[in-house]
Amino acid sequence: MKFIYKDRGVASVIGTLFALLLGVTILSAFMTQYVPVYMKTNEFQHDNQLLSQISEMKTIIDLYVATGQVNFSFTAPITLGANGIPIFAPSTPSLLTINTSGTPLFSLNFTYGDQNLFFNSSGYFYVKALNSYYPQEQIVFLNGAIIRENINQNRSVIFVGPSFSITNVNNQKTINVYLYTLIGPYYSYTGIDTQNIQFNVLSITKNTYSTGAAYLKIDGNYAGLFIPWYSGKAALYGYSNLNSTKNTIIFSGINQVNIIQAYVYVQDTSQVSS
Repeated sequence: MKFIYKDRGVASVIGTLFALLLGVTILSAFMTQYVPVYMKTNEFQHDNQLLSQISEMKTIIDLYVATGQVNFSFTAPITLGANGIPIFAPSTPSLLTINTSGTPLFSLNFTYGDQNLFFNSSGYFYVKALNSYYPQEQIVFLNGAIIRENINQNRSVIFVGPSFSITNVNNQKTINVYLYTLIGPYYSYTGIDTQNIQFNVLSITKNTYSTGAAYLKIDGNYAGLFIPWYSGKAALYGYSNLNSTKNTIIFSGINQVNIIQAYVYVQDTSQVSS
């Protein structure tokens, strides 16, 4: 009888070990198979959500500028965190940066009469998704354009271009250039919560100048993106007298330049309450 009890005790221990082994195996499979797939999907969806939110901001700003609405403000949300899995995987944070330094990112230059005129655009903001499963991406708002950058692969694409057009009426070629300048306090924040960004269109100026050529200089970091974009856009309007250097687009054989300049105050509303 003692041997029977002993055998029963060994069987119980072995059963417990097998149960633990099965639990560990299932948990391991969950962590190595399900969690990465689920989190990669969450981070991908979050990146698309950021694109959608920033695109809505651009649409509203463009509408205000096109209709000449000044001293109008609106607040838009930026969702920084991709959803996680409770206990198993934390939410993925993002970095929001608003940089309103006065360094020109776009500069339009041309001769008007005996004057050499310059018009600049400066300031930008971006959200960097600090993804762990899906490639890290950075969504940049710059002069009315939205840039999507794949940080892991060092690739960028213009998701939505800036406002720009060329008209030809009675053989009078006019380029219409929009220049957005963002002003306000510098801000940087990393987290998983939702930040509310406030925009206020302070002023809009529209001027027309007669000139035969114009030069659009673009910050070196993004010139390689925008030069092909402007070339393609100009071709859609049937304009072919466009040349470029490393960071400058040359519009020749034109008659006029329409410049629409907008100054937009931008800040995170958490700064107001702090």
